[in-house]
Amino acid sequence: FTDVRISAMEDFVGRGDRRLAPVIHRAWQLGAGMDAWWESLDRAFAAWTNAIAESELTWRYRQVENGEWNVFENSESGIRNSELQDDTSSEVPNSNVRIPNSPLPWDHLDTGIDKQWLKEDLLRALEAATVPDCSFEGCSHCGVCSVEFGHNIVVPPLPIPAFEGHFVPNQQRIQRLRVQMGKLGEMALVSHLDLMRLLDRAVRRAALPIAFTGGFHPGPRIISANALPLGVTSSGEIIDFELTEAMDVDRFRAELVAQLPVDLPIYAVEPVEVTAPSATQLLHQAEYVITVGAEAEVPLSQWQTWVDAILAADAIWLEQRTKSGKTQTINLRDRLVALSLDSTPSQIALRYIGSCRNDGTLLRPDHVVTMLEHVANQEFHLLRTHRDHLILAPEPIAG
Repeated sequence: FTDVRISAMEDFVGRGDRRLAPVIHRAWQLGAGMDAWWESLDRAFAAWTNAIAESELTWRYRQVENGEWNVFENSESGIRNSELQDDTSSEVPNSNVRIPNSPLPWDHLDTGIDKQWLKEDLLRALEAATVPDCSFEGCSHCGVCSVEFGHNIVVPPLPIPAFEGHFVPNQQRIQRLRVQMGKLGEMALVSHLDLMRLLDRAVRRAALPIAFTGGFHPGPRIISANALPLGVTSSGEIIDFELTEAMDVDRFRAELVAQLPVDLPIYAVEPVEVTAPSATQLLHQAEYVITVGAEAEVPLSQWQTWVDAILAADAIWLEQRTKSGKTQTINLRDRLVALSLDSTPSQIALRYIGSCRNDGTLLRPDHVVTMLEHVANQEFHLLRTHRDHLILAPEPIAG
């Protein structure tokens, strides 16, 4: 939630006129910025408060702070029709009376709607009267439609279709298709949950017969083998799609590709038995290519020496804290299967294969950097990460 102090500031700024310009400038000078972030709340509140005080607008802020939301309302008698017709009225400082005939902060903005019509509409709203929608009724003469604009064409509303019952998701699983796809370019900036929503919408646009889960909140049976971290590209993601009817693999691929961005290429689609273990259960290892940077230039032979030292080590320990707050010590070397240099003249890249199981046994790219720092005794920077492909364990043999 947003801190109530920041909400009051937002409301104050939203009601401001040109007098607010020096307030905003001074608040910026005093350090306001990223105001809604929890670590910035006290600094932002102090900056805005001081800026308002220096501009002698504290009395107006107090009105907003005290919850006087309706700046048009007179606390004693409300807005009277005579006040709407009185062009000589004006704002009364240090009170909560602002009559609509006085100059308002937004009067210089031309919305195309006549101010007199807005005042009359305000009076109707206070009397709980409604104005018919001119798309389906007659013109209310608000001022938007000028002579040059033409006459409004009244379109009768479409008939409301008969209610045919609530949506009942089809949970029948007839076919499972395993898709190998990439996540390239700007799509690396799409989070895992947003990617799942993207695939869901692509399936619906393609009208593919996707199966749904049961329960109170059914969802499409689109199962990713392993979530890809934000900012990481990939050319080997594995995603299972479970369908309610059998489809030709080539047709499924063509219809899905037509609805996906170009940076989500599909490399292969293969049918899998519905009763077979899912890709999530079979996931065993992953192959990555990571680009690493050092503080100073290092010869290629030295990088190879460090790689050999990692492979020759029996154990490289890392102490980390779990989500429950406990300290856990893991042997990173046990989770490393293969490591080699994959460098070019312009950059140093390491290719590795490591554990990538969904039970938490995994070797992340930053773990490889940690091992490199352990043998080199210096600091490195992880510049880029690309997941080349996911490796599934052999399916169990039916006995």
